[in-house]
Amino acid sequence: MTTKTFAAPEDAYHEFFRADSAKDAAGWAAVMSYPHVRVSAAGHVAYYETPAEYAARASWAGREATGWVRSRGVEPKRLHESDDKVHLAGGWTRYNADDQPILSNRVTYVLTRLGGRWGIQARFGTDSFTEGERVDATAAVGVVKRHLQDLASGKAQADIFWPPLVEAGVGRVGRYANVAEARARLLASPRPGVIDDVHAAQAGRDGVVVAAAWTDAGQTRTAAVFLVGRRDGVWRIAGFSTLPARSSE
Repeated sequence: MTTKTFAAPEDAYHEFFRADSAKDAAGWAAVMSYPHVRVSAAGHVAYYETPAEYAARASWAGREATGWVRSRGVEPKRLHESDDKVHLAGGWTRYNADDQPILSNRVTYVLTRLGGRWGIQARFGTDSFTEGERVDATAAVGVVKRHLQDLASGKAQADIFWPPLVEAGVGRVGRYANVAEARARLLASPRPGVIDDVHAAQAGRDGVVVAAAWTDAGQTRTAAVFLVGRRDGVWRIAGFSTLPARSSE
């Protein structure tokens, strides 16, 4: 299986779209950190243990049936960064042979550095994005605020997340299949002392990536992204990633 080294998170991000549009399954798989996961706000979780598994499951037939010939990534933006993890807000538009747009999406990519190379560990897809559409993300942001306030009080409410709750770590992916597992993992996190920031970083009709930052009692600052999905009219957290925040964040 192809191995590629990316010196910066953005290098891996741009190569993701090159390999995808080239229908280069091995090259596409080489962009990731493993295990790799893609979480959709709509409820689907795709998990890949190895590059060989990713390449074997790669398929473009469904997209080609819509007239797709290429995808272009939007210019990415770093939301948070540490030495070995970056939260990168990005996304894509798919085009047909006449260079007309077919579909757009907004996705937050969790990039990690393993063995000196950057790769995409996780993708959090809003999967309900329409270019130019105004979206009210208040409810989704409110879910994350409530979650952080609960954690500050030593609680983790069962009605705040969708199982399986997915956590993107560095070289690992946590999948908490039931309420008890998810609650135990969340309560093991440092409790927020001061919640510094909670806002919508990317928004679709039924999926929002919420960025947050807080300081614990020991004055350690943490930054995070939460994928919040609406299903049957209810907003809950589907996935999250945290990192030690730098002072500028």
